[in-house]
Amino acid sequence: MKNNKLTLTIFTLLLTIGLYAQGRPGGGGGRGGKGGGQRGGQPDASEIFSKLDTNNDEKIDKDEASKDKRGEISENFDEIDSNEDSFIDLEELKDSLENRSSKRKPKKVSPKKLIKEVDDNGDGSLNALEIAVKRKHDLTENFAEIDTNGDSELDLAELDAYYANTKDDNSKKRKRD
Repeated sequence: MKNNKLTLTIFTLLLTIGLYAQGRPGGGGGRGGKGGGQRGGQPDASEIFSKLDTNNDEKIDKDEASKDKRGEISENFDEIDSNEDSFIDLEELKDSLENRSSKRKPKKVSPKKLIKEVDDNGDGSLNALEIAVKRKHDLTENFAEIDTNGDSELDLAELDAYYANTKDDNSKKRKRD
């Protein structure tokens, strides 16, 4: 009986030491070691950009984005490319990463892309039904405010004005904080 307790104790001790010696999951070493990347696990936009911009033209095209090991940049290429020039520049990448990590800062919205995505009948404007089907809650809640000409449709000019005002309102709120 005494021999079994000793064996169990030694086994437990070795198992514990073995697990502790492996370090933290995901690497990063033990205390004081370098964790790679920025504090809190946030990716650095400049670092990501330099790795993906393989031809050093200061922009990432779809082919270069496809080399992102996580696949997030190629999957979200059109969203990240906020100026719709078919390339991602460093500022667009920084904005995208900030939007993911910060719940306070709203994501940049391209009214052209929004119409393309939501406009089911292809008339170039959005009605309340199309917006509801695509679950665009911010537009549904503010439909009357956005529809400045009162035609029960949201066109590109109205959406541009709405998102420009929303952007201004959010930057004012941040300055007050």
